[in-house]
Amino acid sequence: MAQPDDNEKFSKVLDKTIYEKAREKMKEGKKKSEDETTQKKERSFLDPFLKKLNIKEGTAIEEETAINIKNEALRSLKDRLLTRAEIIQRRLEEEQKNLENAYMELRRKGDNISAKDEKEYESAVNKANFRMDILTERAQQHYKNSLDKFTQLDKQLMEEPMLAALKQPTNH
Repeated sequence: MAQPDDNEKFSKVLDKTIYEKAREKMKEGKKKSEDETTQKKERSFLDPFLKKLNIKEGTAIEEETAINIKNEALRSLKDRLLTRAEIIQRRLEEEQKNLENAYMELRRKGDNISAKDEKEYESAVNKANFRMDILTERAQQHYKNSLDKFTQLDKQLMEEPMLAALKQPTNH
């Protein structure tokens, strides 16, 4: 049997199949698209406000427009935070109603309260109090975080290169 010479062995090892080449190209394309996506995400927090005011990216922005963009961004954050606070408050009120209903159910039974009814009431009270404590804690945390988020967004807006007009002294 004749053994293939070394050049043939190396050429077989070095030649990539079409499948392997296609796979590498796909990986490169995926990497490029991920890089582009990352770049878009970095600047995307202003995009909704720019689109709303019909401003194209890279356009010079005047002070009044920059103020409008900043106000719109802060208003949007405020709306989202208020919506979240309302959800927490609504859930807290719902738990309080459940607690009141459990108490009213117990009172309706009057003197005919069994040990089982008492245990069910105590269980309902404990569960409701537990959930109300969690919701109260969430509400407090949300309030604290809201202030931090406002401060952070304001700082981010002031540092945004597109809104440089906010930093310039006014000529009034």
